[in-house]
Amino acid sequence: MFLPVMRGTLTLPANRDPEVLERLQPTHLINMCSRLQSHFNTCALHVSSEQQQITNRIKEVDQEVSSALAQLVQKQKLYTSYAETFSKVRQISQQLTRCNDILNQNIESMEYLNNLLSVDDRLEPFVWKTD
Repeated sequence: MFLPVMRGTLTLPANRDPEVLERLQPTHLINMCSRLQSHFNTCALHVSSEQQQITNRIKEVDQEVSSALAQLVQKQKLYTSYAETFSKVRQISQQLTRCNDILNQNIESMEYLNNLLSVDDRLEPFVWKTD
C-alpha cells in the first residue's frame, strides 16, 4: 500500500539497490510512523500547555496595565485640578499686587494734594500698614 507511492518519491542514486523498498517491512514502517505521531502529539500538547500559560499571563498583565492606567488617569485628573487651583491663586496674587500698586499710587497722590493745601487745611498723614 505505501510502497508504490514511496518508490516514486525517493530519489536514490543509480548505484543503490532499486529493490530496497520491497525489503521494508510494513509493520516496522507503521511502528515508526506511530512513534513519530506520538512524539508530535506530545510536542503539540507541550506547546499547547505553554501557549495557555502565556495567554493567561498576558491576561494578567493586561489587567495590571489597565489598573495602572486607571490610577494614572485618576492622578492626572487630580493634578489637573491642582493646576487649575494654582492658576487661580496666581491670578489672585497678580490682582492683589495690582491693587497694592494702585493703592500706593493713590496714597502718593493724596500726600501730594495734601501738601498743596495750606498748613492749617492739611489732613493728618495717611498711614497704611500691610502685614
